[in-house]
Amino acid sequence: MPQSLPPIQAIRVFETAARLGNFTRTGEALGMTQAAVSYQIKQLEDRLGFAVFDRKPRHVELTARGARLASGTSEAFRLLERTFENVRDEQDHILHISAIPTFCNNWLVPRIGTFQMENPDLAVRIESNRDITDIKAGEADIALRSGYGYWEGLEARKLFDDTTAPLVPTAALQRFGPLEKPEDLLKLRLFGPLPWWQAWFEEQGIDPTLLPARPHLELETQTMEISAAIAAGDAACMVTPIYFAEQIAAGALVQPFAHESPHTHAHYMVFDPERANEPKIKAFVQWMLFQPMAFCLNRAPKAFPEAGG
Repeated sequence: MPQSLPPIQAIRVFETAARLGNFTRTGEALGMTQAAVSYQIKQLEDRLGFAVFDRKPRHVELTARGARLASGTSEAFRLLERTFENVRDEQDHILHISAIPTFCNNWLVPRIGTFQMENPDLAVRIESNRDITDIKAGEADIALRSGYGYWEGLEARKLFDDTTAPLVPTAALQRFGPLEKPEDLLKLRLFGPLPWWQAWFEEQGIDPTLLPARPHLELETQTMEISAAIAAGDAACMVTPIYFAEQIAAGALVQPFAHESPHTHAHYMVFDPERANEPKIKAFVQWMLFQPMAFCLNRAPKAFPEAGG
């Protein structure tokens, strides 16, 4: 087996002494005494089995073998310095965000461009998945999660409550006519979890047994359900309205009834409190906390289009 490397401290002392050509100046550069420098060089030479310096009265000179070693070690230390510099640069200038899929696609992505315009020196990397990201281990700088507001060792800032309500594609209203009372939703196919539909009907004072025994369609994400409803033209979806504000504002979807079923969980922004003062995290937290306030001002349900209009 190849012999292991000498101690890194001895290599570092050798590399510095090779550049400066003087043990006294090497000690000053590294915060060591001249005797400590000499000791480290001697340890290195004993480990290698040959001299790396010729000692002169007022300076030292590299031996032939020492010169070859100096070239390689200098290159290695430059590579290490560049590697650490690149990692530090990434730490400072790349913001890594983890978000659950529907929140990511329907809420965060349409708005993140505004954050980047306000922070042009930051690059944003967004990861969309359902897995819990280990913030403490550095898997992401910030996570956007749905939950109850407590994740051990992390700081959680509440963004907005999680609610559900029926959304209907405009094409379905044009086809079936306006929905004047909640029971009118039964003219349509119902997409989304049946317990959400039951809770919403009960909160409206309507017998939930009027609902079908099972939803006509339930997919992995709310975005898929909305897409399916728009394509079908005869369905309503029980989803989180705040996710689909752009489609509501554009007229592709309508929220026919103002009532939204409250859920016990909410949406939170989660990060390591020990990193809260890092400029990139501080900038995103401040920007993000403003978004729900500005966003919710424009969430009033749109009026129904006339049938056939």
